[in-house]
Amino acid sequence: MSMGNWDMVAAKSLGSKHAPSWFSYYIGKSYLRATMLGLRNVQSKTISLLKTDLWNEGIEYERDILGEYENFKNLDIYGIDISRLTCLQAKSRLKKTHVSRGNICNLPFKSNFFSIILDLSTLDHVDEKQALVVLREYSRVLRKNGILVLIFWHKSFCVRNILKWEENATQHYFLLDIIRENLRKDFNLTAEYGIGTILCYLWSTLFPVSFLSSHCLTSLPTSIRNRFLDLVLDIEYSEISKKTLKDLSCLYAIIAKKR
Repeated sequence: MSMGNWDMVAAKSLGSKHAPSWFSYYIGKSYLRATMLGLRNVQSKTISLLKTDLWNEGIEYERDILGEYENFKNLDIYGIDISRLTCLQAKSRLKKTHVSRGNICNLPFKSNFFSIILDLSTLDHVDEKQALVVLREYSRVLRKNGILVLIFWHKSFCVRNILKWEENATQHYFLLDIIRENLRKDFNLTAEYGIGTILCYLWSTLFPVSFLSSHCLTSLPTSIRNRFLDLVLDIEYSEISKKTLKDLSCLYAIIAKKR
């Protein structure tokens, strides 16, 4: 999609009701966990961080990521988004972040600049051919031993056979092996997690009236609901996840170090 089309998507979202609060909590906490794990792997004392999508900061800021880190010492934060409206919204909220408008297929940054890149479900907004170009761009702008935190929607068993989701202009699903294969050209994969597992069941028709339904989860008291979601996240970001949740998830997280 073009920059103008993404502006229309952003404007429509700003004028509509956002996703249920459980979804914002679950996805926001998941992205924050991945970010924290990525930062733990950064070796440099002064960290330059790039987040490649500002939707969470500018449009659906209930799951803001960069705002959580703006006051951290020795952290220089950059954000880029294809949408002018999203960038303007993010700039109004993020006072210590360098916000740029641009395309992840051709990042407007010099080579070997960043210590860490956060792609938290940005890659899956381009098709597979473009995605491989984007991975090369990430490698280019990352320093040696720089960290890539990559989250994307993948063609898991659940996505293909339970949800039966199909690609459209704004959402693509990737085969895990293709992403791994292309990352390994420049990166060592240090951690992998099958995440978004609960979405496969909450958004399917398998459990329309059970506890595992969006309506029932929304109706729970907030404290109980959040404890349940935190437990799910504990499992997803564990060693169990890599071995057992790959095909039970709809999102996949990879933390990789540039060689």
